Amino acid sequence: MTMTAAAALISVCASTALADHAYIEFDDGGNMLLTGPFEATIPKPSGARTGGPEHSTPSFLDEDLKASKAGYFGDDQFVMVQIETTNAPSGTLSNQNLPVIELAGEEFRARRACIDISQDELNMDNDPLFEFIEDQNVQIVPAVQAVQLFVTTEDGTGEGIILYLRNVPGGCDALTPEFEAQFDAAFEGFIESIRSAN
Repeated sequence: MTMTAAAALISVCASTALADHAYIEFDDGGNMLLTGPFEATIPKPSGARTGGPEHSTPSFLDEDLKASKAGYFGDDQFVMVQIETTNAPSGTLSNQNLPVIELAGEEFRARRACIDISQDELNMDNDPLFEFIEDQNVQIVPAVQAVQLFVTTEDGTGEGIILYLRNVPGGCDALTPEFEAQFDAAFEGFIESIRSAN
């Protein structure tokens, strides 16, 4: 998968200005507190560094968005959470075209992929997500395994995204069933920690 496809897979809204909203904040213990369309606590994983939160208000034609994103980072992996709302008509945000996967006993709409990434591509790319990752000193070259979960509000005007990336040291051609099993188990444990906290 190319960097362009990667940006499409894991794109996030660019920060334009500090907004008058904040859907994600950290408490004193580093736990994420989600508000707005989704009320939840996301426990801080052991040993993780926090990044963000960043709040933005991008606009596309007549659509105004409000978005917050934050993450937990390790040396070779991270989890990012984004909450977004739109003033567009009901049903604008939908995840119905995505496949369903089961994690921690619940079904989620999700997409997953292995993405090859070179340092040259990172240096030339100005995608806000990759810049956010690079600011946190996470090793993502030469490849990452990624899974992205989507949850939307009933009226389709709010969306929550959880993105988990982990470095694949040998590139996507070196991805093994054992690596994928460990990746899935770690992410499922993270989802289970959220369910237990709420």
